Amino acid sequence: MGLKLSWVAVKAERRQALLECLRLEVAGEVSQEVGVGLVMADLPSGWLVLVGSASDDLLAELPRVSGACGEALGAEIIDTASFTRAKAYRDGQLQWLLASAEDAGEPMSMGELPPIPPDADEYEAPLVLAESLCGYRAGETDGLEWIRLARRATSRTTPPETSLREAMRAELLPLLQDLGWSFPPRPAMAEAGVITRELHGRQQSIWFGYSSGVETYINVRFRSQEVNDGEASGVSGGVGPPRVKLSFWQRFSWKRLGEATSYPSPSTDRIGAAIAKAREEIAVADAYLRGGFTDSRIYISHRWPRRD
Repeated sequence: MGLKLSWVAVKAERRQALLECLRLEVAGEVSQEVGVGLVMADLPSGWLVLVGSASDDLLAELPRVSGACGEALGAEIIDTASFTRAKAYRDGQLQWLLASAEDAGEPMSMGELPPIPPDADEYEAPLVLAESLCGYRAGETDGLEWIRLARRATSRTTPPETSLREAMRAELLPLLQDLGWSFPPRPAMAEAGVITRELHGRQQSIWFGYSSGVETYINVRFRSQEVNDGEASGVSGGVGPPRVKLSFWQRFSWKRLGEATSYPSPSTDRIGAAIAKAREEIAVADAYLRGGFTDSRIYISHRWPRRD
């Protein structure tokens, strides 16, 4: 299944105007921008990006957004149709448009286009142009901290009292430091290669997938690699619910299967429960990374070189 995504960017100081214009509210935090609903992040360029699926049709909101925010830039990607498009508006008026193909009678380009970076092919050109102006490229911008949003008209949620990311930094980083991991002052918790250590000649990294709001969780992921005589070997994986061997009668019911293979339901303190579970899983990952200690909660997603 190909990527289907749309996004809108405005200057960061227009954050509240954007939220009010689209009737959005903060509903939590998440570690990525794709496939998780409407999310928002500040860009190093001084812009703010709002990302959703193609079905959210954020490009259709550009005239209204630019009326509230002064200027607005947006793009969409529909991989299944090999189609991309970017637009810019100012004060409700279209400034320019660039698409990889005509769509519904709309031309491939309109207005006075900014300089397009060289070597961009027809499909990539709208995305490359938009990236050159605001600094956002779907799935390729590391280090961003994503905020989950909800539309007020259809869902009224209460944002968590505590930031999950800040709780992770406060509670998990001291534990990791005690286990020999190193990291910058405010590490990106969702990025591989940021929290690292060298152990027994192996270069190791640990990072986290996470979400708060409607669903709150922290997933522990890891990678360990060594190089001998120019040949790399290693593993990457994570920690998850324990795998168990079930008898026939246990497999007979989906309810029983779920009860046997899942963690217990968290308490009402969802962030506290997620932190406690992450601490436990960090210990499981550490035991595996230190001495290959096997555990039913260790899941290996990739091993190199591949073993037949």
